[in-house]
Amino acid sequence: MTTTSLSDEELAGRAQQGCADSFEELLRRFQAPVLHFLRRRGDGAEAEDLLQETFLRAYANLSRYRSRWRFATWIFTIARRVSITHHRRPSRPEGREATLASAESDWPGPAEAAIKEDSRRYLWERAAQILSEEESTLLWLYYGENLDTSEIAAVLGRSRAAVKAMLSRSRKKLAPLLEELTPDGAEREPELSGAQKNATPPTDVEDHHA
Repeated sequence: MTTTSLSDEELAGRAQQGCADSFEELLRRFQAPVLHFLRRRGDGAEAEDLLQETFLRAYANLSRYRSRWRFATWIFTIARRVSITHHRRPSRPEGREATLASAESDWPGPAEAAIKEDSRRYLWERAAQILSEEESTLLWLYYGENLDTSEIAAVLGRSRAAVKAMLSRSRKKLAPLLEELTPDGAEREPELSGAQKNATPPTDVEDHHA
């Protein structure tokens, strides 16, 4: 059985047993989503360095991973903690909105795909101006990475009820924006990338900055 046919959780289990190919496959699968996540948090030019730090920390703490967790929940939890630690350092002059715009401006692609990406980027950039950092992160994890509310609660260190309330509040804040982008004024729900999955939130991922 090749590594590409295994689930994320199976790969993590094999990586725990010393299989380097399994961890490399996890890196291949998650480097782009985690990089997007870090950029959405406003890490900009430092996102690639934080991505590397995230996977180094994940590798160092593989023994703490439990197969009952979705690997996606675990890796995004680590990425968020790496980002929080980074933002505790002296602030940089560029703002979050500026870094969001510059981080993806050089992505190539066919004209049709580029137009679609421009529209999505505009939506997320405008959302970043309206929402708090935590609300923006929540929506990105929910709509962009397809994590469910239990998983997002684990990543953000919040209760599931708090995440649901924040999700509802964020949607209300964005209602005027959605009306602005929809000619007939009908609110459009962002498309999910796939079926939601159940998960047990991680409880003992090592927190190096606590």
